[in-house]
Amino acid sequence: MYGYAAAYSAEEDGTVLLPYDELGRVIPEVWERWLSRDPVEMVKRPEYADALRSLRAVWIDAGLQDEYYLDLGATAFHQAALEVGVPEDRLHFELFEGTHGGIEYRYPLAVAWLCRQLAA
Repeated sequence: MYGYAAAYSAEEDGTVLLPYDELGRVIPEVWERWLSRDPVEMVKRPEYADALRSLRAVWIDAGLQDEYYLDLGATAFHQAALEVGVPEDRLHFELFEGTHGGIEYRYPLAVAWLCRQLAA
């Protein structure tokens, strides 16, 4: 959990803030910082939606057995991208059999698709 916290809500001095207290109650101002950096939430904001729509190719994939449940995040991001008007032909979305690691074999698939999209 601290790895995510460091990325989402580290203070200037490096102190890591979690979005909940010792009793599990949400700390709204910290939670808002987390949401402001969440890719699915970011897509909904006009400046990020515009930037995403301007891209010629977006590859989204995740393993169905991802230990961090990024398959759920990938699915949510894909749906959000469609909802803000990213053309489906610019998106590649795939859930594959696999976990979070050991997926280097997927890199050539992504690069080949991205190259085809950019050359079109």
